[in-house]
Amino acid sequence: MGREEIIYGDKVINLKNHVRKDVWPEEDAFQYIANGEIGIVVGQFKGKNAKYKGLPWKLEVEFSSQPDFKYGYTARDFGAEAEPKLELAYALTIHKVQGSEFGLTFLIVPNPCRLLGRELLYTALTRQKNRVIIFHQGDRHELKKYSTDVYSYAAQRLTNLFRSPKPVELKNRFLEEHLIHITRRGESVRSKSEVIIADLLYSKSIDYEYEIQLVGKDGIKRYPDFCFEDDDTGLQIIWEHLGMMRNPDYRARWEKKLKWYREQDILPFEEGGGSEGTLIITQDDERGGIQSNEIEKLLDDVLDI
Repeated sequence: MGREEIIYGDKVINLKNHVRKDVWPEEDAFQYIANGEIGIVVGQFKGKNAKYKGLPWKLEVEFSSQPDFKYGYTARDFGAEAEPKLELAYALTIHKVQGSEFGLTFLIVPNPCRLLGRELLYTALTRQKNRVIIFHQGDRHELKKYSTDVYSYAAQRLTNLFRSPKPVELKNRFLEEHLIHITRRGESVRSKSEVIIADLLYSKSIDYEYEIQLVGKDGIKRYPDFCFEDDDTGLQIIWEHLGMMRNPDYRARWEKKLKWYREQDILPFEEGGGSEGTLIITQDDERGGIQSNEIEKLLDDVLDI
């Protein structure tokens, strides 16, 4: 049935919130199908012993949210003037599955992908319960840029309830000033704490790099928060600011990253540094803030100013 010629055994998705009375068994049935619900066509299947003549006259669908109930769809649901209520669901857009969960998700990201933004990618990555496998054209590290404000749909919305919008141009895009974190140097960073650190480095005329790619001896790529060189010694200094150490997953990822730094002989400043660089580590306090005077003193100690 329909333009996609849906048949018995097909995987389908419902495209419209609606009440449906053609359901069996009727007892305890919800009779309501939500947009985005996914199911399998389980009938009408015409076997060798079927008593009726002609082709099956309806599709019977069992949805994953309502097992053991069959909902009937007829030719009226696929009329030429009406939008079909069912569509094949072997490959779905992120928009259509934003309310769904799957054990295993395959995410296909073409390159270029003009519709892709931070929020859309986040939605795609959180559809899985167990594992997500990403098929991406090009270097996978290109996806990292979508975690920044520059690629945020929300930050591009020039609307506010309590104040007039104030657009800021950043990399040929206009973003809402109150929804992003911009340093004195005019770059977008992830948090207010990083703004403070970036502005401190800028005030001391330190030519820093933000989230520059760092390739280790093992070929693994990392992206430290800030990276710069001591002009006097030529020593590489890497600054990592930890903002979510109360989160167990965040803490575990940091411990893994710190272990990697040690393997590259990039050691914390408190340990005297390493042959490949010195690591500055700061973190937010319990209230989520940092003391700017304390981090300035730490930087002066590192640079021996």
